[in-house]
Amino acid sequence: MIKTDGKKFFLLASAEEPKKRRLKGWIQERIPEAVIYTASDYMEALIKIKNAPPHVMVTDYELGKGRPGQILDTVLSDEASKVVMITMGGLARTDRERDGVTLGRLHFVGQLETLEEWLQVLNKVEHAFKSEAQQYTVRHLKAGEVLIKEGDTSQQIYIVKKGLLRATRRDSSGAPRLLGEIREGEFVGEMAYFNEEARMATVEAVNDSELVEIQPAVFEKVIYQRPSWAKTLFSTLAKRLKGK
Repeated sequence: MIKTDGKKFFLLASAEEPKKRRLKGWIQERIPEAVIYTASDYMEALIKIKNAPPHVMVTDYELGKGRPGQILDTVLSDEASKVVMITMGGLARTDRERDGVTLGRLHFVGQLETLEEWLQVLNKVEHAFKSEAQQYTVRHLKAGEVLIKEGDTSQQIYIVKKGLLRATRRDSSGAPRLLGEIREGEFVGEMAYFNEEARMATVEAVNDSELVEIQPAVFEKVIYQRPSWAKTLFSTLAKRLKGK
């Protein structure tokens, strides 16, 4: 496996040579120091990913010597992988692909026929070039494990990917009072961030759960970059205000 040494690595995977030449020219125009290598089918792409993991892979959804979307599934199944994929053609079809979109590791686009289209996509994946802590990570909880404790000053924000959580607050006698449940697709912990105050409730997992953890320093940037998350946030806030 080669070392990146601070360089930006791209893998272009497509059987269409003109397309790869076009993308290579656009990348070199925007990032002259980029290291660019190519693959024509699934097997060649897989070998190159293993030997020299790129920061970004631009790929067709259908590659020869593999089923449609197989390269996406292979990369996403490796939890240690940090490869960000830009996929030309197709839409998210599987739960794994939808999770990849949610986490920002997978972006579905058109055929990228203009430089303007490419630059818009490139702006969305700039985080792939950062070696420091990622903007968001996946957090796993066992049933009964506490995510947030009432009175804590932490401000991380979470999205529930899988599972069910319960929020409680102690009443005047010190006994926990159920406030509600947080289900898949909802935010949790956002009120402490917006109000800049200590946690108002204890949140624990009802069953084994999986969450996306977003650091407060990049929360607004992440929400701006991901309209679907912004919609989810507004839906969660509306639910809180209604007291449901």
